[in-house]
Amino acid sequence: MKKSINKKISILSIIVLLLSAFAPLFLGVGSAQAANFTQAYLRYDRMKASTATNVLVVITPVTVGTEAKIKVTFAAGTSVAATGAGLTVGTANLPASVDGVPGTLTVASSGQDVTISGVTDLTVGTDYGVNITAGITNGTAGAREDTITSQTSVPATIDTSNVGTRAITDDQIVLLATVPPTFTFTLSGNSDTFTTDLSPSSVISTTGKTLTIGTNADKGWIAWVKSANAALSSATTAETIPTTGTVNATPDTLSAGTNGYVLDVDATTQGSLGTGTMTIDAEYNGTTTSAGGTLSTLLQPIASANGTTDGDVATLLARAAISAVLGAADDYTDTLTVVGAGNF
Repeated sequence: MKKSINKKISILSIIVLLLSAFAPLFLGVGSAQAANFTQAYLRYDRMKASTATNVLVVITPVTVGTEAKIKVTFAAGTSVAATGAGLTVGTANLPASVDGVPGTLTVASSGQDVTISGVTDLTVGTDYGVNITAGITNGTAGAREDTITSQTSVPATIDTSNVGTRAITDDQIVLLATVPPTFTFTLSGNSDTFTTDLSPSSVISTTGKTLTIGTNADKGWIAWVKSANAALSSATTAETIPTTGTVNATPDTLSAGTNGYVLDVDATTQGSLGTGTMTIDAEYNGTTTSAGGTLSTLLQPIASANGTTDGDVATLLARAAISAVLGAADDYTDTLTVVGAGNF
């Protein structure tokens, strides 16, 4: 009898020892709790209510495990497309320092759950991202609570986090800016002299003054000129050197020994920016050092452009010839008025 009791005690001792050895394993199974990711967020590329949106899923695993799936559970009210009905995923255009979720990814949905399968094992501490590129539409405006979970192939949960998200009435700011019309017009000076005394033996030109125009007018600009007298006049002698020819879109050529006075306009610099091309009006586009256009007491177009410019430059040169008997004086003069306009 005593031997039988001892035998039972020995068996019970063995059972107790076995239970003691394996208790942690059983307790672990029963009490295991999934950890929160080190970081987890959902970026809705559109937060506007009732609007389709890409959803960026970013997670940083904290638990060692063999990931095979990532599941996102969207809050009630968010519209989730059915599997194969426009639901897609991808790893393009991720934030800097975020790695694409590795694997050959596929996606399926069930109710509010979107499960991304084909994931290969993730590394603890590494930031991973994947886009749900289509198939998600925001619900009404308000706060939401979504859930991100990494899973084994079983599937069993490895890490999981609840994340707060929100839909709002409108997520866009419309900007309005005004670019005012601009037009700059500058003369390099307000007086000009002939390079030497006038002589019956040659045609003499002035040094020249430049006209610089800049504008954002899409149709360009126009410049005009008019003469106070249509002649170089002397109060001392009461004589004039009259302008030559008529305004007929053709330059006139002066002859040495014959009184005459014209204006030549040259395209000096085409602006480096803009769409326009500068053109000299045919009347004033003299091709020799003796040619130029007839001056008028009415404004006549001298140059133009057909688009925007950051600085077109034209040079205005007066030319004169005289007869051998023109009265001597140092006050032969005329005043040219030069104006312009942007063509908006």
